[in-house]
Amino acid sequence: MYTKASLRSFFMMLLCLVLQTGHAQDFDRLYGDSITPALAQPLQWVVVPKDSVASPDAFAAAEPWGFQPYTDKTVLPTSNRQDVWVSFSLPATETLQTWFIRLPGQVIFRASLYSRGPQGGWLVQSAGEALAPADWSLRTRVPSFELQTHSDRMQTYYLRFENNRPVTGRPMLLTPIEYVDGASRVGVVIGLMWGMFSVLAALSLAAFAITRNRVFLWFGAVVVALMFTQLVLIGYGGWRIWPGSAHLNQVMAWVSSALSMAAGAWFCAHASYARSGHPRVYRLLVAITAGSLLMAGLMAIDRTFIPRDLRNLWLALAILSILGSLVWMSLRGQAWNLLLLLGIAPIALAALARLSYNAGWVMNIEAAQAAGVLSAMVGLLWIFFVLAWRSRAALFSTHRGAALATYDPASGLMLPRVIDSRLGQMLLRARRRHTECGIVMLRWLDQLPSPDELSDQKRSTALSRIGEILRRAARDMDTVVRYEENLFLMLIEGPVNREAVSEVSTKVLADCIRLSNKLDEPNAFNLHIAIWHGTPGAQTGQQIIDSLQRRLRRMASGPKLYVQFVDAADERVSLPAENGMRREDLVAKINAIEVSHPTLHDEKLAPRRA
Repeated sequence: MYTKASLRSFFMMLLCLVLQTGHAQDFDRLYGDSITPALAQPLQWVVVPKDSVASPDAFAAAEPWGFQPYTDKTVLPTSNRQDVWVSFSLPATETLQTWFIRLPGQVIFRASLYSRGPQGGWLVQSAGEALAPADWSLRTRVPSFELQTHSDRMQTYYLRFENNRPVTGRPMLLTPIEYVDGASRVGVVIGLMWGMFSVLAALSLAAFAITRNRVFLWFGAVVVALMFTQLVLIGYGGWRIWPGSAHLNQVMAWVSSALSMAAGAWFCAHASYARSGHPRVYRLLVAITAGSLLMAGLMAIDRTFIPRDLRNLWLALAILSILGSLVWMSLRGQAWNLLLLLGIAPIALAALARLSYNAGWVMNIEAAQAAGVLSAMVGLLWIFFVLAWRSRAALFSTHRGAALATYDPASGLMLPRVIDSRLGQMLLRARRRHTECGIVMLRWLDQLPSPDELSDQKRSTALSRIGEILRRAARDMDTVVRYEENLFLMLIEGPVNREAVSEVSTKVLADCIRLSNKLDEPNAFNLHIAIWHGTPGAQTGQQIIDSLQRRLRRMASGPKLYVQFVDAADERVSLPAENGMRREDLVAKINAIEVSHPTLHDEKLAPRRA
């Protein structure tokens, strides 16, 4: 019995501590360890009839006003018939201290802060939808006010809330550092949202330009509409518009929401193939598109033309109709619509959360806003990846003709017709800029077409390997061409020095020798390489190619030199100091060059042979 009484006393004491803590937390905090001043008079609030109290001087009368303590569970019962006044006092401090009051991030018609001025009168700071954003006391995303302590007396403040629905969130009392920190966090979220939505819009336009599929165009419209809707709903467009537009943010919110609904319904109507498979569903989605566009036009003309509850009802029914249409088509055997549903569902649920807040079912507007931003990003990314995956076949078929007309199917290198335009342009650029460029011609030795099917297949495999080696050795800006049956050409864009061009040939030779050793076929990838390097003068591209071909013919009957430079002026060949070089010595020299040049050291070095 004594044990039960002790436990009952302990739990009662714990409950009292919890309740006392709840009453002590008058102002909300940005962080759990945020510092708040000890109030000389805690927060207390009172309900008065609409516009019955014009100044805090009325509270100095002797009649009891019935102020109630403001706790963390308090909901201020503001409405179109009554206002709420809140009072508190800051103690006197030795030094001047500045604090900021941040009201909850919800739509408030008007909030006003009253403080005593130096002459004894009341100074008023106001913010909210009833004022133009430029007329706010602090031009911030949500209503905020600045207050200061005094060294000679206690300072009493009054807050007046005018709103058409209850105020559920508690105001925050922040230090200047926390105030700037909170604004920075909002800026990071807005910047991230701008970046993500902008990238998605650009990718949609790029995908439309590549595939010529209008579904990407409608998806881009959805992305842009949702981006502006989210920016308006989180308050970003409230003070960045011209000062004379007091209600522009409200109009933009409803207009952009209706446009987003129209774009989403039109996108689903075309992306789901409802026109051919489900005509009734298609007509329903088209009707939603037309109705949303009509509502957007009416809201742009007169915001009060359609009642607020009817607007919320239309948007909710439109969202549920779109989701139901996708579910219906998915159950009817079109699994593709299920993938669309997985991306659209989080966006639709976030929109329903916002509508639930408008109806008064959701109290925390900042949670609904964060959910809307994150779900929109995730859903749109998913839909874009799904569209890109579905369009991969169309993309391949669209570019198949261009690829066959540009690339050699056996080696994967470009066809000789590319030389006609690119070589002349490269020489012209180098001549105008007075820079050096390079042309490398490679001849594949001891390889001839064979009537034997097995040998021909083996040669095709080796040709594809040669193409891979040449593509890896070239840079992104360079051009690699299969010029003839066993002749290859590399256009090295300038500015480039002689050593860099030599490194390209060294890398090609090293890869070919390693591949020969790996396949145990010493003569499978023998190459002769002729290099032209310099600033183009009066020579044409065809003259340079002719000089390279003459040098390769001389190399076939001359000394065993794998690489030779052709002088740009008179075709004098730059020979190495050695008159001849064995294969083993060449491999050793290549390995030494790669060790001394980190740019060539991108593969594992072949083991040195004795």
